[in-house]
Amino acid sequence: MSLPNNVVETILKSLSEATVKQYGATYKRWLPFCADRGVNPYEGTPSLVMSFLQHLFDTEENAYGTFNSHRSALSLITSTDLSIHPVLCRFLKGIAKLRPSRPRYNVVWDPQVVLAYLERLAMDSLKALSEKLITLLALTTAHRIQTFSLIRIENIIESGNGFQILIEDKIKTSGIGRTQPCLHLPYFTENPKLSVATALKQYLTATKGRRTSVRDFLFLTYKKPYRTASKQSLSRWVKDTLEEAGIDTRIFKAHSTRHASTSKAFDLGVPLEVIRQTAGWSTNSKTFCQFYNRPISQVGTLSKAILSL
Repeated sequence: MSLPNNVVETILKSLSEATVKQYGATYKRWLPFCADRGVNPYEGTPSLVMSFLQHLFDTEENAYGTFNSHRSALSLITSTDLSIHPVLCRFLKGIAKLRPSRPRYNVVWDPQVVLAYLERLAMDSLKALSEKLITLLALTTAHRIQTFSLIRIENIIESGNGFQILIEDKIKTSGIGRTQPCLHLPYFTENPKLSVATALKQYLTATKGRRTSVRDFLFLTYKKPYRTASKQSLSRWVKDTLEEAGIDTRIFKAHSTRHASTSKAFDLGVPLEVIRQTAGWSTNSKTFCQFYNRPISQVGTLSKAILSL
């Protein structure tokens, strides 16, 4: 099926930048595979697609999720609906059993360890304030770093109880009929040192003189020249904070804050529907139960108990 370039561009707008990049990895493998066999890559049959996936299965060590992503990418450019073909679906079930997708973490760290570090962290520099704010945001809202990178100053509304932040830009979970995230940050009067609303107010004051009309996003780099901080920078700030707090960042990355905060909240009795709503999962989503709800790490508990006898 041949489509005009402007039609293709409109179709691509339905995908996020991350998805386009992810699908690109498929096409880099698919196009040479088809060229070697002298077939049109845009008219791939289910049989050819299964041969392609089997080739990747035999030559790469990826789990089921990667193969399902390949199927989705090929569905976008081929003339066959690959999502409902019975033999292909059965083939992928076989891959799922042979190469099951596994959660990134079997256990997660205790947020209390990081909160104790943040509580005693001296706010003597913009760097310290930046790292504290982004880490508190990650722990108290359980949203992705992408969400925080899209916070705009104009969408931060302060009230007597705290702040409300609307995310207008497109994020990973944006879609037709889906509500955009709205972050609620109340003041934590019991311990102002761990209040994300207090940290946000301090950050707005500290960065006010560094902003221009084009710097409308919340987070700025803390070194001159002050620019909008990228998603990668924010992830690095969180990772650095975790490392300073004693978390093993060889295992746990910045995104692990999402696992740690939601798992701890569930352990403390926060209703599942509240966790889903706060973190941005849909009402019927099984993502938390399947991939995020993990036991808090008890590494060293037994040895410490023995040594304290």
